[in-house]
Amino acid sequence: MFKILIADDNYEDRELLRLEIQQALGPENAQITFYEASSVNKAKELLRVNDIDLLTLDIQFDRLSEGIDALPELFEKHPALSIVVISGKLDKNEVTERLFRFTKDNVLKGKRWARHFDVLDKKDDKKEALQHAYSFALKQKEAADNVRDLFLLAESYLEKEELNKCVEVYQKIQSIAPGEIESSENLKILKGPVTREQIVQHILSGDRIVASLLFGHYLETRLKTFTRRLLGRAFTSLAQCIKEIEKSRKLPVAKAELYHKLMRLRNKAIHRPSDISEKEVQVAFKSMKSLEDLRK
Repeated sequence: MFKILIADDNYEDRELLRLEIQQALGPENAQITFYEASSVNKAKELLRVNDIDLLTLDIQFDRLSEGIDALPELFEKHPALSIVVISGKLDKNEVTERLFRFTKDNVLKGKRWARHFDVLDKKDDKKEALQHAYSFALKQKEAADNVRDLFLLAESYLEKEELNKCVEVYQKIQSIAPGEIESSENLKILKGPVTREQIVQHILSGDRIVASLLFGHYLETRLKTFTRRLLGRAFTSLAQCIKEIEKSRKLPVAKAELYHKLMRLRNKAIHRPSDISEKEVQVAFKSMKSLEDLRK
């Protein structure tokens, strides 16, 4: 039995979405139980007492952003729940940027295990998106424990910097849940170094979130590599890197200040990606080259 919860304060919109889901999934998927919630609190209660597989969530209830404001709690309390935000108020990029504050770990590290997450417009034809959400959530339901364990294993390899093993685990996740976004994005990053061209391409295409995250990853990798070459050994974190550099006194003051500046920019890119500008990225590329020229 597959359980879908439709959370929307408008009765007609709930009925329309139920019909759209039934039409998208077809009569062969008759083993679906629908639940409905006209408020965020009601949705939370239904999620607490039922093993819901897929939640469709409106953004606007009594308050303008009540639905989206509830998402951090939903993500934390229901880590296996697949969610589709249905919005006629915000476009997908806006919603993604607002959600980033509590989903950022999903992009570069396996902190949470697989879930389907999407943002749709109420006016759009949702058939393909709903089919994808259902298919993914169903496969996840069938292989939940396995996928969860694999993400934990991948994270342990990441922490030990055993990247080849980590890639193998993410590939295994893809074989179990094809199209799973988190492992797919991690594979793109881990299979090869992030390039300036990749970052610029994402900036030009308007995908600021991914561009900033890749930019942060790029800076971190280059700074760690620089530190290893300077001191002759590797460190797991940038905080350790700068601490050891300061102790060694091998870096001139001006270069040390440049290192600090790039590290702060890395932190901004990771934690506040929507605030990173194209100009900052271009300046950082030049600053990184200037720092690395010290070793030539």
